[in-house]
Amino acid sequence: MNPGSRASPQSLNIALGDGTVLAGDHHRSFQNTDRGTVLIRTPYDRRQYRAQAGAWLTQGHDVLVQDVRGRYGSTGTWLPYATEGQDGAETARFLEREGLLNGPLFLSGASYDAHCALETARRLEIDGNRLRAAAVVAMVPALGLFETARDPNGSPRLRDRIGWWHMHGFTAESRAPLASPDLERRCHVARERGLAHAMPENIYGAEAPGQWDRLWKAPKLDLGTRYGNCQTALLVVSGHRDFFAHEALELAEAWATGNSGFLTGPWGHRLTADLEPGSASSLRRHGGLMARIQEFLDRSEVLPFTREFNPFRDDIDPWEPSDRTRLRATTNSPVPAECELSP
Repeated sequence: MNPGSRASPQSLNIALGDGTVLAGDHHRSFQNTDRGTVLIRTPYDRRQYRAQAGAWLTQGHDVLVQDVRGRYGSTGTWLPYATEGQDGAETARFLEREGLLNGPLFLSGASYDAHCALETARRLEIDGNRLRAAAVVAMVPALGLFETARDPNGSPRLRDRIGWWHMHGFTAESRAPLASPDLERRCHVARERGLAHAMPENIYGAEAPGQWDRLWKAPKLDLGTRYGNCQTALLVVSGHRDFFAHEALELAEAWATGNSGFLTGPWGHRLTADLEPGSASSLRRHGGLMARIQEFLDRSEVLPFTREFNPFRDDIDPWEPSDRTRLRATTNSPVPAECELSP
């Protein structure tokens, strides 16, 4: 067994003020440090996060992985991009009240989980309570309804959104993905007959048409208005081939001036799982992404910073200083998005 972790997590169910009960797995470090507690909130099943939690445990952190409202072990109604800030803030305050914060509070997540982390940090600041997150790590962030539904030029990410909402959008547990021919058929129907026909009520339930319509009518987030006053330190991890790369850069630039770090490299939405073997090996030799994330949490580099992973600099530090203006100019239109899957 890894000396930094226990064999299995403890269940931690948290009752919110409205009676909703959020299910969590609480992973406790054996390292007896006060390096902090990491909160990860997800719609993708907390039980699938053992490896991710283990990476944090190895660094000496405690970890709580929690199912969001209405998903897997949590009660309530699942409505994407609706209640994550409030639910996350209530969870954080519970941890503090019950003496379960082992040092500072860190909020982390990838894709939809990054939205949960960002909104929790924002809510804690807005509420004005003493508890605030020490830092947020937002990896390949899926920021909002509009931002996931449309490319930066406004064109619909139709294939991806049909795939994601079919799998994750309407039920407490994720469905199996649509077979490629079925997904293409749905896209064809949506283009020929209109978006509303892509999510039929007889398959997805009476609430599905309204939720699907909500997705496509959602306005674009004004990131400066939403996050421009946030003082919590932020690390954004993006990727050259992530289909949310433009939005990730916009988030880092919109966050409170001078209080964000930005990492990127030659991967897509699955982060290092997208790397070819040679590049993956190079990254592992330098501690992987976790080493850079931990350096950020330890404040080893002054904010703001921007670094880009270059696997061809394997003999020296492969994380080259970079420039966000240049990255914005050179970030190509992403390849057609593939459905976000669970970890």
